[in-house]
Amino acid sequence: MGAAASHIRDRLGTRGIAAATAMLIVVVTIAATPQLLGTRVAEAFSSLDGADPRWLWVAAIGFVVSVTSAAASWRSAIGTCGGSLTLRDASARYGVGCLVNTFVPARAGDAVRIGLFARALPNRDRLWTTGGAFAALGAVRALILSLLVVVGAIAGVVPLWPLAVALTLVAAAVAATLKARNAHAERRAAHLLDAFQALGREPKAALRLVGWIGLATLGRLASATAIGAAMGIGNPLTAAIIIVPALEIAGTIPVTPGNVGVTSTAIAVAFHAHGVSFTHGLAAGIAFHAIETAVGITFGLASVLWLAPYPSVNARRIALVAAGASCCLGIASAFSATVLVPLV
Repeated sequence: MGAAASHIRDRLGTRGIAAATAMLIVVVTIAATPQLLGTRVAEAFSSLDGADPRWLWVAAIGFVVSVTSAAASWRSAIGTCGGSLTLRDASARYGVGCLVNTFVPARAGDAVRIGLFARALPNRDRLWTTGGAFAALGAVRALILSLLVVVGAIAGVVPLWPLAVALTLVAAAVAATLKARNAHAERRAAHLLDAFQALGREPKAALRLVGWIGLATLGRLASATAIGAAMGIGNPLTAAIIIVPALEIAGTIPVTPGNVGVTSTAIAVAFHAHGVSFTHGLAAGIAFHAIETAVGITFGLASVLWLAPYPSVNARRIALVAAGASCCLGIASAFSATVLVPLV
């Protein structure tokens, strides 16, 4: 098995993989028979038939932009700590984490990402350093979230209380950066501040990190807007400003694989608070989660193929070309069936 598979196995263990498999079977069963969860869920699934597939494809593009930008932010963070990665390698390491998070609860994919990205660092205590980079990324996400909450509050559609939580995290990150700026790592745990130290000394690197995570957030915001438009929800951009912060908060406690159920419910509740029927909001939530999951799985499988060991360079090239061609054919077929054929 390759490095990615080894990390997944090491981080999850046999019991973790078995539990993930069992939960996946439950999720697939519920998706195939939504009536098991009640009338509202069944009605939400039925209302998806009226969604505009063109906007759903726009949403998928937004998720691709979001995932790629998030991978670039990891590359930037690791780069400030002395690591060297191409965007393709960073995307592959990030994508494996997406795949794990889709099927395993408690964001186990983040632990896998830390292990994979740590391999790009030269220092001995690289796991500690990568853990600190992960914390720095979280602080920047909190900053972007606070800006989004401010925009929503000005528009009168988002309460201000999430701003206090986000600013607390940002303040902690700023304090850590100032403290670490001239500090020297004498203990292993001190390497948790390596990323903050590097960002404090290189403001351009900090701005680059903010830019990548900002772009990732914009991609998700665009996806949420497109899904709102696909479902016929009035003022979909305003709706997106409501649900993206709600999803960030809901994602802090991922109790199910891929946050399934939690994501859809969070979107439905956010919409319902602003006049959208719960059933219609739940349908939008299901569409959002389904497309995000599809992008994550596709990205993750491509990542595993990229990181997998091959007996020769030619074998690697053939495998990647064949996989890429199959993926393009599948996407083209799906696009034709959902968008082009109805237009004829």
